[in-house]
Parts: sequence; structure tokens; C-alpha cells
Amino acid sequence: MLKRFWDDDEEGGSSASPLHGQAAVVTGAGRGLGRAIALSLARAGCRVVLTARNADELAATAALVEDAGGEALAVAADVTSPEQVGRVHDEAIARFEAVDIVVNNAGNLVLAPFVALPTDSARAGLTFDDWRSTQSVHLDGAFHVLRAFAPAMLTRGHGRVINIVSSALGRVVPFSSAYDTAKAGLAQLTRSLAFEWARYGVTVNAIAVGQVRTSMTEAAHDDPKTAAWLMRRIPVRRAGDPAEIGWLVTTLAGPESAFLTGQIIGLDGGETL
Repeated sequence: MLKRFWDDDEEGGSSASPLHGQAAVVTGAGRGLGRAIALSLARAGCRVVLTARNADELAATAALVEDAGGEALAVAADVTSPEQVGRVHDEAIARFEAVDIVVNNAGNLVLAPFVALPTDSARAGLTFDDWRSTQSVHLDGAFHVLRAFAPAMLTRGHGRVINIVSSALGRVVPFSSAYDTAKAGLAQLTRSLAFEWARYGVTVNAIAVGQVRTSMTEAAHDDPKTAAWLMRRIPVRRAGDPAEIGWLVTTLAGPESAFLTGQIIGLDGGETL
């Protein structure tokens, strides 16, 4: 596990942590990157609001946070629904009064050619439902979450927004046009909002995540041919650990990152060099 200077203090994040007592919302927190991000923030002293569609997975993440000495509020919701995101907001404010950090991590992945290819007729092309669902989770979800939580941050003059994008911004992967387009849109939203909100003390950054073994990517990593191809593309010759993403999110959420905004930070083992 990656260590920070406050990790040797008591569980739940000591008062030495600059994030002690702050509240953070993490979307897609039921598993994978979202779970690791929530745990990292909790260990840094944050109170965490966990949201995802699967209530059982959320409960498991909340239990891990509490086992680590943290405080968690789990609210099952679909980020593509403004009404459900509104409920997450209302429950978060009722419990913690204010939210300081928002992590837009919810995502999905559809792998399909844009249209069926003449030399690969067995592989169906992308459907409009595939396209819309991908854009909706990544882009509409971030829109609804930020519309709910950003106004209070701007009024208070402090906030951190961290968007999870992809190293696909710097390269091309076959059959991922819907996903790549959604992540590119979220990256540009990061820059636009960073410019709009900088004078109000709210920073907005994104992490362009490379190959990390999660439930969304495990099929590729479990296939020997695909895994070998992926590793050849990564100079450090390994996949990332979700905890490494959590470490960077926690760093971006802290006061030491106050001068850093509008940046798309690659965390990919050198894959996009």
C-alpha cells in the first residue's frame, strides 16, 4: 500500500491529514477504481459519500471504509438520472452539511466496431443504444453530479473536482470509439470548468488512467494473448494497481494541489510516451 505521512496515525485519517473532516463524493464507488479511491480518501480522513447503481456492491465498499476507521454514506443511484443524483446530493448534505470533493469515476465500456467491417462480419457494429449509454454515463453523469454539487463549492470559495478519464486520449484502441469519445469529452469539460471556476477556489483536474486491472478490464487481462499485447505497450511492463489511482486522487484533493487546475494527468506506466 502506498504511504502518506499521516498513514502511521490512527485509523480513519488522523487530524494531521489536510483532508481530515472533509466530505467527498465518489461515483462508481461499488468496485474497482471507485472503491480504491473511496478507501484512499477515507484513510486520509475524508468522510465519503459512495454512489453506484448496485446497492450490494456499495454496501461492501462502505463496510471496507468503516473497517478502515472511516465514515461512509452509501446511496444507490444511477448518475444518468438527475432525480437520483439530486437524492444523492440531498442525503449527502443532510449527513455532512457540505461536500468539498467530487470524483466523477462512474463509467462503462462497450467494445464494438463503429460499423460492421467487411473483413470481420461476425462482429456486430456499435448500436445507437451502445453509443448513447456510454455518453450518458460518462458525460451526462458528470453533468448531473457537478450541477448538483458545484454551486455550493463556488459559493464557499473552495472545492476539488477530479474526473477519471483514460490514457486512450493519447492513443487508439480498436473498437472503443464510443468510450474514447466519451472520455475525450470529459477531458475537455475538465479544462473548460477549470477555467470558469479557478477564481472561485475550485480546481478541476482529470486523471488519464492507463491499464489497471479491475472488473471492467479483467477479461482482457485474463486472456494470455491480449494481456501479452497490453504489456508490450506499457514500458513498466505491468498493469496499474487501483490504489495508485486512489493515491493521486487524494493528492489532487489536498491543499498542496491548489495551484494545479485544468490538467489531464497521465497515470499509465508510460503507455502514452
